[in-house]
Amino acid sequence: MLNYGLVSTAIAGEERTQLLDGMRLLAEIAHKHGIPITWAVDTKSVSVVAKLITEWHTENGDAPLIMLDVKPMWEASWAAQQEANPGSSTEAMAVHLVTMREKLPEHITKEWERVNRILPWAEPNIAGAAFKNDVFLRALEQSGFRGLWGYHRHQRNTDPDDPNAAEPETDRGGFGYFYPLEASTVMDAVVTRDTDDKETANPFRNIVGIPYHTAAHLAADTDNLRAELLNGTAQQHYDIYVENTAWNQWLGYVEHIDPLTVAQLGAEGLERLDAYFAYLVSVQETKPLPLAQIVNDYMEHHEQTEPITIVATNTDGQNAEANPKPTLRTFYCDTACELAFVEGTMEPVEIKNYTSERVLQSEATKPVLTAFAPTRYRTELRIAITVESIRAMPYGITVWGDHDGLQLTESNTDDVRWIGNHALFIRLTLQSGKNEFNLKLTI
Repeated sequence: MLNYGLVSTAIAGEERTQLLDGMRLLAEIAHKHGIPITWAVDTKSVSVVAKLITEWHTENGDAPLIMLDVKPMWEASWAAQQEANPGSSTEAMAVHLVTMREKLPEHITKEWERVNRILPWAEPNIAGAAFKNDVFLRALEQSGFRGLWGYHRHQRNTDPDDPNAAEPETDRGGFGYFYPLEASTVMDAVVTRDTDDKETANPFRNIVGIPYHTAAHLAADTDNLRAELLNGTAQQHYDIYVENTAWNQWLGYVEHIDPLTVAQLGAEGLERLDAYFAYLVSVQETKPLPLAQIVNDYMEHHEQTEPITIVATNTDGQNAEANPKPTLRTFYCDTACELAFVEGTMEPVEIKNYTSERVLQSEATKPVLTAFAPTRYRTELRIAITVESIRAMPYGITVWGDHDGLQLTESNTDDVRWIGNHALFIRLTLQSGKNEFNLKLTI
């Protein structure tokens, strides 16, 4: 089953008439095919769109999510603490984090109350944000939320956990649902203080991270449904995820489209949108739902982040003339890391380590596969693997080819996954120095 969620940004600026026209066009086509819409609203414009969203909630199951921007509040607090503690950035950061941990839940609750007064039937399930960190995530859940929409795999933001950092970090997630707090190490080490100045533990809590636009990691400049409709890749990208349901226990697919761009599609563009939605619901694996219901389903089936493996063809941004031979790529993500592979290469071409650095692994610090030795003994295939690493970290390798018919009988690795007839993925956890692994597979 592929849980499908459609998100549209119903935030009014000066173009209120165009926004409402676009919302009606999108709703007419989506609802025609039984697709509910999750409308992203904010406190300033919810009154403009409330009547329409309420009507569609009753008739079609539409629901809102609230967009939150806590970046100004965060930066003002940090600046104030730097001024108050000019000689100690450590003390400034500690007080800043405690302050934000106390103030953010109240701020989020007040923002939601403003929306709830206008949409009294709505529940605080899903929020959306561009600026996000662990303190914000914990405040969201404390305020009653269960999911955060807006994770871009290729988006680069200044690290909110370290305002002094010179290098930006890459937003995690982007092609699958996950529990972002599972990989938290820095924030889990920070404690809160009560009114008696006693340190108290900050308990682990879960909230689900949701991609902004799932297919954005498959091709460049494809971060919304309108772009995919115009370049003709919407169905192709959706088919990739449909195929990948065969070797994943749970998959979700999120698409975003702005109502203002729907209004600008024209007759041909609207026909494409209608045809795409018709195709989408014709696929047996498709289950269109509001984001809140998808998050509930995810939390019901998975208490921890469910690892995801996506195989796709020709996702390197090259066209058929520049790259006439189809090239497979594999994308893997779990709690600790994201890895990307290119067909023909066993080692990952991209590593994101979320257990410590939270940054892209540089070429200089990447582990090196120094030995891969498969040996056959009658009905057994034994594989010895050696990897050299300068640090402890999550890792993995991909053995390309059809390994159907083989069964794993012994292994000291974290996980071994069959990716259809494409490859065998082996998940490893490395320690500093020489790492040796052994697998035994039988026919």
